[in-house]
Amino acid sequence: MIQLTEVVKRFHGADRPAVDGVSFRVGKGETLVLLGSSGCGKSTTLKLINRLLAPDRGEIRIDGVLSDEIPMLELRRSIGYVIQGVGLFPHWTVEENIAAPLRITNVRPGERTKRSHALMDLVGLDPGEFGSRLPRELSGGQRQRVGVARALANEPEVLLMDEPFGALDGVTREQLQDELLALKKRLGKTILLVTHDLFEALVLADRIGVMHAGRLEQIGTARELVREPATAFVGELFEKPARHLDLFHEAGG
Repeated sequence: MIQLTEVVKRFHGADRPAVDGVSFRVGKGETLVLLGSSGCGKSTTLKLINRLLAPDRGEIRIDGVLSDEIPMLELRRSIGYVIQGVGLFPHWTVEENIAAPLRITNVRPGERTKRSHALMDLVGLDPGEFGSRLPRELSGGQRQRVGVARALANEPEVLLMDEPFGALDGVTREQLQDELLALKKRLGKTILLVTHDLFEALVLADRIGVMHAGRLEQIGTARELVREPATAFVGELFEKPARHLDLFHEAGG
């Protein structure tokens, strides 16, 4: 579905590439989580896939096609993008914000309303209660639901999610993580999500890619990363989950 091969991105004046020879594949219907601290290159990787940035070297393919050969409108329609802080238009209602991608593709007003209401239902927001509200009248969790609904407006095959729950309190964050898992099961989307939260990665991922200083240190299932770390960095990162797993087995779990 998504294939990166030896992708490099360097910003002017930086002492090292932001993304340094990164290669991985995300399969259809898979959730891959890129895990790492701020500045490790995970958000830059998402922007390269969505062509908000262009790589200096390497290839990015979507369904086998080089991404820079896909018309921009077609690429953006096939990829939903969810960011931390959501980025809603402050003077547009919830209904209008969700329908914003449909305006770009010239969907008729009646169809936009119908699709917007269906997406509100999908993410747990009653259209009658929330459709006419402005973003400032919503909680953080509600705004994030609107962001997810907007990303789904054009029925994309792929969702890119950049720290989507990072600014939320712990309880709301866990609720939205559970809702994302349910949504994935229902819709079967391919999801590439970035986070700095180890336990969020363990909850959401089919596989985890650990990034550090622009490089992909290791990619695999949670069990593989815990049991067979490829580098000292990965070993240190997963040392605590490994201890918890040992205690679980010792307790007969």
